[in-house]
Amino acid sequence: MKRLRSLFITGTDTDVGKTVVTAILGLAYQKKGINVGYFKPVQSGAERKNNKLIPPDAEFCRRSLNLNISAEQLCGYIFEPPVSPHLAAKWAGIKIDPAHIKTRYDLLTEQYDTLLVEGTGGLLVPLAPNYFIRDLIKTLNLPLIVVARPGLGTLNHTLLTLECARQAGIKIAGVIINRAPILPDPVVENNIKTITTMGQTKILAVIPVLPSLEREALSTIARQPELTEAISSLI
Repeated sequence: MKRLRSLFITGTDTDVGKTVVTAILGLAYQKKGINVGYFKPVQSGAERKNNKLIPPDAEFCRRSLNLNISAEQLCGYIFEPPVSPHLAAKWAGIKIDPAHIKTRYDLLTEQYDTLLVEGTGGLLVPLAPNYFIRDLIKTLNLPLIVVARPGLGTLNHTLLTLECARQAGIKIAGVIINRAPILPDPVVENNIKTITTMGQTKILAVIPVLPSLEREALSTIARQPELTEAISSLI
């Protein structure tokens, strides 16, 4: 099996579309014939069905990528309350252990050419006392992709995220703008240009608002030349 560098996908905030972007990236990898896997270190907001917790992000990516593995096996920790991981862990009476996450990550790397690791919220989401998503990226030693919003407020959020990552010594692979308007928007266009220049980084792709989140719609985006080129630069 050919080993490729895995990637960590974070967002500038919660609900910026990290999971959808991760699935699209995975489909783009698959179109290049790469056996790509998915890993969610900590999932909160899991859905309880038949007395079993189903991690929604992992389940979405598992289905989108047709991974022959359970969603539970794609996670390090799974919590039901839709709250910050450190609080969910406290309520569950456990402590999130980075070593456990690393062990689960290592097990998955044995099954796939590369892994797309999806974070929770942004870089400074706490997992345990004085241990943040930022620190987990350092533990796993992965380059970072930042998923950002296109509109008003994204400059502050994105530039802060990039600055935080650089101060921690994290390698930045680039930024993906998600849910961009289909029609030209001068504010969004300027935001993209500003993130590139002031953030001193590469915009890997601009993903438009999608008509649906079905596999075919995601696959259409994954076939876009700019995303294919971006994947080539990452591997």
